[in-house]
Amino acid sequence: MAYQDTHSQTKKVIFHVYNYFKTLAGDKGKPEISNFFRQTREMTAEACGVSLACVKRVCAEGKKLSVGVNQLVAEPSSFKSPRKTYKRAKPMTNLDDFDKEVVRRTVHSFYDNGQYPTSAKILGALHEKINYS
Repeated sequence: MAYQDTHSQTKKVIFHVYNYFKTLAGDKGKPEISNFFRQTREMTAEACGVSLACVKRVCAEGKKLSVGVNQLVAEPSSFKSPRKTYKRAKPMTNLDDFDKEVVRRTVHSFYDNGQYPTSAKILGALHEKINYS
């Protein structure tokens, strides 16, 4: 099963929760809290409602972005968001099924005659056959 894309704001929240749990785990003054938060990635995954693999990916990306700075307080410059998917515009034509079949047969006839069907040639042939303008 493919994982769902995580957006940059969500990644930032996950990384901040992970860093917070990591600071709690490293706190020497309160050993009972420190022991509770030892498994910071698992706790982050449970607290944020995402998978452990997602937390690992976000932490790896966050550490890569904040190289050279103290990693517990690091503010990564910006996480990457997945690319937005765009719906492709479909061309509007007012051809019915019969006319579409005529266009298809016209294009095939050009190939059968050894010619390359250019738009000008197709338009001329369709103008003759079905009076298409």
